[in-house]
Amino acid sequence: MPPVKIVVDSTADLSPAVAADLDITIVPVLLRFGDQTFREGVDISRSEFFARLQTDPHFPSTAAPAPGVFEEAYRRLAAHTDTVVSIHLSPQYSAIFSAACLGAQAVAEGLRVVPVDSGQISLGMGMMATVAAEAARDGASLEELLGLVDDLRRRIHLFAIINNLDNLRRSGRVNQLVARLGNLLRIKPILHVYQGEVLLQERVRSWGRAQQRLIEITRSMAPFERVTLAHIQRLEAAQALGQALADLLPPHTSTLEAGVTIGIHVGVGAAGIAFIRA
Repeated sequence: MPPVKIVVDSTADLSPAVAADLDITIVPVLLRFGDQTFREGVDISRSEFFARLQTDPHFPSTAAPAPGVFEEAYRRLAAHTDTVVSIHLSPQYSAIFSAACLGAQAVAEGLRVVPVDSGQISLGMGMMATVAAEAARDGASLEELLGLVDDLRRRIHLFAIINNLDNLRRSGRVNQLVARLGNLLRIKPILHVYQGEVLLQERVRSWGRAQQRLIEITRSMAPFERVTLAHIQRLEAAQALGQALADLLPPHTSTLEAGVTIGIHVGVGAAGIAFIRA
């Protein structure tokens, strides 16, 4: 029986090397600056995006790939498998999941495509896809993979410290007055992503205090099976988190830069951690 194949969209922030090694197909999300449209990771790199984010007069937005783009990706995999698990951003935050479902419905008989709501964003979703792809490579059945993903959804958490509120204001997540007051008072929100919800965990004064609080929260949730340290143009902050949590980190803990979708909302200078609780 051919192995089940894993598909994600580019909001999973998987590195190309990991995707290639595990044979994960990435469908690029569309990124718009004014009247210009790019495919994430294809027409514009992550570094180019963040440079433009800070200088372009147009605030960017994202759009879901058309259902036909997903259909094409699934059809290409039909030569190698009869089953696909397609893991995506929660539908309450994007039309990506709906587009994947429509693409799956359009695929001819002979290929079963199962779209899955990851309940996560960014590196949390990437972590889920990585574990699922490892299991698929080892011969897991569709039923086993769906059970694994359901279990992971309950155990994956992502926390992030936001450096300033400007991008949340521009994206409409907070109003202008709140953003200005927050920046003036040096408020650093800590966000928690869990089972499809993006929650405001705490508001903390100063980066140092927010980082210490995130360390305390993370320690209270140990032990971990897998950890990814995250940042947006702030590698030293992710490294500092790793050093403070070194005694808890499992082998092969990685440090990665989060991508376009989360970057639009939280802006540069954010840092955080994604993990699977043991």
